[in-house]
Amino acid sequence: MAEAATARSTLRSPGFSLVGHALTFAVYILLALWAAEFTFDKPEVPLIWPATGVALAAIWRFGYGVTVTVFVASLIAHLALDFIFLDATLMAVGNAASAVLGAWLLARLGFRGDLSTLGDLYRLAGVGVGVTALFSGFGGALVAVGLSPDLAKAVLLCWLADAMGVALFAPLFVSLRKERFAAGRWLAVTGALLLVAGITLTIYSNWIPDQIALPLSYAVFPMVMLVALRFPPWVAAAAIMVTSLVAVHCTAMDKGPFAQAGMGPDLLSLHAQLALLAITGLALAALRQERLAAEARARQHLHTLARAGRVNAMSALAAGIAHEINQPLCAVSSYAQSANRLLKRGADAGELQMPLERIVATADRASDIVRRMRGFLAEGDTEDELVDLNQPVGEACGLMRPEFRRREVELRLELAPERVCVCVEPLGMQQVVVNLVQNALESVDAAGNAARRWVSVRTSVMPDGRNVCLTVTDGGPGLANPGDEALFEPFITTRRSGMGLGLSIARSIVEAEGGRIRATNEPGAGARFDILLPLNRDGCETDGGGE
Repeated sequence: MAEAATARSTLRSPGFSLVGHALTFAVYILLALWAAEFTFDKPEVPLIWPATGVALAAIWRFGYGVTVTVFVASLIAHLALDFIFLDATLMAVGNAASAVLGAWLLARLGFRGDLSTLGDLYRLAGVGVGVTALFSGFGGALVAVGLSPDLAKAVLLCWLADAMGVALFAPLFVSLRKERFAAGRWLAVTGALLLVAGITLTIYSNWIPDQIALPLSYAVFPMVMLVALRFPPWVAAAAIMVTSLVAVHCTAMDKGPFAQAGMGPDLLSLHAQLALLAITGLALAALRQERLAAEARARQHLHTLARAGRVNAMSALAAGIAHEINQPLCAVSSYAQSANRLLKRGADAGELQMPLERIVATADRASDIVRRMRGFLAEGDTEDELVDLNQPVGEACGLMRPEFRRREVELRLELAPERVCVCVEPLGMQQVVVNLVQNALESVDAAGNAARRWVSVRTSVMPDGRNVCLTVTDGGPGLANPGDEALFEPFITTRRSGMGLGLSIARSIVEAEGGRIRATNEPGAGARFDILLPLNRDGCETDGGGE
């Protein structure tokens, strides 16, 4: 909602005011004159009226100030179509008023305009077709035939013309956005639209026999569906509008698979197909955007949950880290007191050099501990990087060592001698290692077996040469049910102080990186967790060659 409001406030700024009026006027006039070529003989009403969709979209996008432009454009268009001044004025008033009502309703209903949700699509269809088109169609029919027996038929035909104008043209004008596409992406968009236009023109020309052209008319559907699944909704809306322009124009010129029974019946049959095309394409585009938004929310939720897990891990390691930082602080104090005593005895600069150097080195050591801790608690970059897996594993184990020393548990780190490059998020992998190692530490410490107070962390390349294996093994009592998938479910834990999130977060991160995790028991030891990640040999060779 906020993004839509920002986009609309930008479009309504002074820099866009004149552009909005000019675009509204030009597009309205052009489409109105184009649609005037396709009318019923009796009553004389258009078969399609895109101007209604243009007016609704323009007032919603550029503000109510564009209403005057819509009125003037409608007046000029109807005068150019040989309406008397009074009738043209009434037509213009009805068209502008119905568009204002529709835009007001869309704003009240929270319409965003980007068509990124099915709800947005329902609002546009309900308001545009059910309100704006109905009011505009009734006003137009009343002016065209008056209170005559043909009024009901005229209202139906005018509503249908306005409804198709809204359905086929309004989606593009309300959803069009400034996109920061790369050149290749813009080329793909242009190519897709040209391909859709080319296929439609081929089908709706007289180049193909009617028996083949009619079933081939449905070939446009998969093309528009493909565009909807690959690009933002406004591109799908553009493809639908391009198809509609070509199909309607060719059919009105007595060409194509629907040119069989005269302009009126032909275009009415075509309207049914184009309406289905619009519904299909726009619904697919909205569903795609909803899926992308859901995936983005899931990723954000995972990172938020992972950070909560890191905070929980740090709280468990707080005693060890405090002890680790206290040692260099005590050493700094001791060296400073020594230097102070030397100064009181009148020592020269050479005698003071050693304690001062030790103060600097010890302070750097404490600073490094704090740096590692702050880095681990950071929000983190959500983008994957090509890294040597040994690096995040080593950093995570370095973070854990103070707590291992405090509890007198041995941490064995066996890193692969060669570079093992994987494409992962480094901070996420640190999170995985910390979670697994912390669980192993708790298991070993709770077991109380003095002979097996160790945890092993090992990285290696699998024999198949395609995967890297990160293994965490401990000397604890092992897993009661190593094959039970409930181990990785959230909020399930066997530790009194545990949150039950460590293994769940670890699996989510690993699977997001294209890997897998499995839990077993190591013969003669305790639990064993293996993480398999795809090896990137090309990345290792490139990095290695650059060193």
